[in-house]
Amino acid sequence: MKNAKRLNVAFLWHMHQPYYKDPLSGRYIMPWVRLHGIKDYYPMARLAERFEDIKVTFNMVPSLVEQIDDYSRLGASDLFSELTAKKASGLDFADKVAMLDNFFKVNFKRFIENSPRYSELLMKKGVGPLAGAALEKVIGGFSDQDILDLQVLFNLAWLHSISVDDDVNLKDMIEKRSSYTEEDKEYIIMKQAEIISEILPLYRDLQDAGKIEITTTPYYHPILPLLCDTSIAKVSSPGIDLPKKRFSHPEDAAWHIREAIKFHSMQFGRPQRGMWPSEGSVSEEALGIMMSEGISWVATDEDILFNSLSTSGRRRKNIVKPADRRVIYEPYIFKAGAKSIAMIFRDKNLSDMISFSYNSWNQHDAAWDLIKHLNTVANNLRRDADNGLLAIIMDGENAWEYFEDNGRAFFETLYSNIDKQEMIGSSTVSEFLDNSPPKNSIANVFPGSWINHNFNIWIGDEQDNISWEYLEMVRRDLVRFTGEFRKNGSGQSGQALSRAWRELYAAEGSDWNWWYSGAAHRGLDNKFDKLYRTHLGNIYKLLKKPVPDYLKISIA
Repeated sequence: MKNAKRLNVAFLWHMHQPYYKDPLSGRYIMPWVRLHGIKDYYPMARLAERFEDIKVTFNMVPSLVEQIDDYSRLGASDLFSELTAKKASGLDFADKVAMLDNFFKVNFKRFIENSPRYSELLMKKGVGPLAGAALEKVIGGFSDQDILDLQVLFNLAWLHSISVDDDVNLKDMIEKRSSYTEEDKEYIIMKQAEIISEILPLYRDLQDAGKIEITTTPYYHPILPLLCDTSIAKVSSPGIDLPKKRFSHPEDAAWHIREAIKFHSMQFGRPQRGMWPSEGSVSEEALGIMMSEGISWVATDEDILFNSLSTSGRRRKNIVKPADRRVIYEPYIFKAGAKSIAMIFRDKNLSDMISFSYNSWNQHDAAWDLIKHLNTVANNLRRDADNGLLAIIMDGENAWEYFEDNGRAFFETLYSNIDKQEMIGSSTVSEFLDNSPPKNSIANVFPGSWINHNFNIWIGDEQDNISWEYLEMVRRDLVRFTGEFRKNGSGQSGQALSRAWRELYAAEGSDWNWWYSGAAHRGLDNKFDKLYRTHLGNIYKLLKKPVPDYLKISIA
């Protein structure tokens, strides 16, 4: 059916977590897939389900989906879940230290400040780091009941009110506030497993009902343009310091896209049509690979469009703002030879308002303020435009812990009213493109990401550059090992070789370098640095080769 509204709003919620699993040990180093699954991935789908007219696009990163599947089908565990499962009376000193280090990792304003018991436990622990005799003294001051209450309160904080509303036992626990029992805790553990198991089936059901569109990202969330060629970073940042060893492996970029398409189709019963490339990062070479693999549309940031329209491929350091920003409210076509791909561009201002500003507002007021902005855009669209597309694209999980009640009232107000507006309505991206194909084309695509239209978060810093050099050195070793194993040939070595290549692809993910950037991370116990080096080291362990000494030393 033809789009009837003047402005179609495409909400694209990007769902992603780093690959926290160490495949050799089978353990999850961090718990955030499980906890965000309970607090965000499940309720975000439930919110979309509740409103008849709302249409939403969810971008599901394959490595995230793989981890959710691990928890739901294979009973994966992590340090936090293991600490929760232990009886409070049976925890040893190291367990209690780990709990005090980790079980206050919730938003203070939203989850601790409003809970007298949680606040009491934090005051008993103290807000600063502890060590030595001071740590022993603090641990000695925690009774078994204190430990049990901390176990329960931390896990309750990661439940969404939608799940609580559905369960009278969880409601009773929230109202109880303290003095929890082991039976209370066991019930929460059971509910967490139940919610995790419902996530992927719920998304599939909503997709099949036509309520949502599900898109994908290259498998382990790599920055595709940098995989293709790290020297591309100089286009947007001419003065950047690059790694001494150039990394240029477009074949790896193609693997991440092909594997994402294959896995997505298996999980959701149909291939995706669109892609949010990791961090909205694009280049002409990366787009060429996407086109070759059958991706029909891609989304990125408005700054990429502005520079693409203004530079015609010339290098430019500073963003060029157009005289008329209405150019972002339509799709474009990019062609390379006989192939083409549609491109849409996020409204940076409105996306960032949700991400970073609306959490301090009254949630009803915030939703209506967004609707007001959308109506303003609709009223100001060019008269010669049939209708417009406004893309709001942002993380689908990280912003909501800063909102009261995880932003529930914001979503309920927004979703229940947006399609009641005369000139605006919601649409999935593919639905819009089917009805309104791109009329205009882009001759050249400026290479960059959604962050400052460059790649500086992932390359150029000393630690980032070292990590890229390690990646290139390990990859060269793996290519050599592959030649050796293929020459000798055996079934067992072939399986190990396949696992080793997956470890390399996991190490190509963007998250490791994200956490290297910035002086704040220097000298700290950087778990992402450890995971990165673990993936690279596993390559040698799998192939029974000595792990290089440089991989045993923290980059951070």
